[in-house]
Amino acid sequence: MRYPLVPLVNELTFPLLFFWFCLPFVMLLIVVIIWLQLLLNEGKLGSRSDKMLLHEVNFISRRLFLG
Repeated sequence: MRYPLVPLVNELTFPLLFFWFCLPFVMLLIVVIIWLQLLLNEGKLGSRSDKMLLHEVNFISRRLFLG
């Protein structure tokens, strides 16, 4: 087998190849981070709305039973 006259990876092409190799992984990492942030914020909002609902139920029950 004959080797190519110009090597594919040298000091000029290495940064470009490295960039294109890492780009999909970096994009996937960013998407996962954003997705996890959304999931965590959704959980916080859910617990807040539950607390507000409990607070409203307690307030209404106090008004009904205590006058």
